[in-house]
Amino acid sequence: MNITTTQDSFTEITAYTEKIRQDMHASGSALLIMKDNRIVHESYAGAHHFQEGAKSINAASQFNVYSVRVTYIGLAAAIAVHNGDLNLDDKISFYLDDLDDEVLGESTLRHLLTQCTGLKIKNNAAKRLFEAGTNIEGKQPDIVARIIHKVTGRTVHGILTESVFKPLNMTQTEWVTNSKRNLVCDIHSPESFPSLRLGSNEGDERNLYVSARELACWGNLHLHKGFIEGKQILPREVFDLAVKVQSPDTMPDHLPKHGFFWWVKHDEVSYEFDELGSNLPEGSYQILGASGCSCTVIPDLNVVAVRMYNSLYTDELEKFDYIRDIKIFGDLVVSGIKHETTQV
Repeated sequence: MNITTTQDSFTEITAYTEKIRQDMHASGSALLIMKDNRIVHESYAGAHHFQEGAKSINAASQFNVYSVRVTYIGLAAAIAVHNGDLNLDDKISFYLDDLDDEVLGESTLRHLLTQCTGLKIKNNAAKRLFEAGTNIEGKQPDIVARIIHKVTGRTVHGILTESVFKPLNMTQTEWVTNSKRNLVCDIHSPESFPSLRLGSNEGDERNLYVSARELACWGNLHLHKGFIEGKQILPREVFDLAVKVQSPDTMPDHLPKHGFFWWVKHDEVSYEFDELGSNLPEGSYQILGASGCSCTVIPDLNVVAVRMYNSLYTDELEKFDYIRDIKIFGDLVVSGIKHETTQV
């Protein structure tokens, strides 16, 4: 990976990242910014946990990225759609035959991938909360993974290993089943013992651990629509599906717009409901996880920005505004890049 550091341009965002690490009670953090296929800034701080003897955060440290993982499931879905295994506008009742058809109603795979089914599906039961395509709901990536497996006979992990991880030699991206030294622990509170979230390696659980560099590579793969190191590893159309607005036309203009789980900057979306900073150009896209990890892609600037934290501390949740924070982060990325460009 090519690296060109320009520290002065990113002093403000580095200081902000450290401030937020302390505000969130995270033990460690990472910040990495890529432009034009090169790392222009990279910094690491803190340790894998707060206990004595904790390993310092470095380029090999792998953080649990939590909801950032949904973009991996989203790409597997995009591959399945492109291959003709799935149809975006099929009703999900076609794939979920163990659930009540009447409750599932008109909700489609498009609604599921853009977070507007109007359904809550849990424990093999579905409940209707609102009409499909009229409001935003929480992510349901496990349902998407289940559908992918049903129609392809393959897991998310299997699809991505063949299509992405092996071709790009990504060895620090894994659904973790066993503890190892490079894994950064979750911090539930400053006083609690650190923990790791382990699970299956099928790709449908919240145990995806990734290094900052490989998460940046993931964003860069999407930015360049699969063309990496002189090779087109997946068709461009797969990435158009994943990162362009796929929300149905019925979605009210002021509500967030999504690709396949990515939040996409759209000028009609109300700032109040958006997760992307006001300075990010239209067409930028982003994903944010519960522990503070995020990946922001800015096509107009040819930029990918990644930050990593490991805090799940919620006791002071009312004192910390996650949405305001991620908007500030995005705006600082833009200002840092513009400063860096003027120095060249």
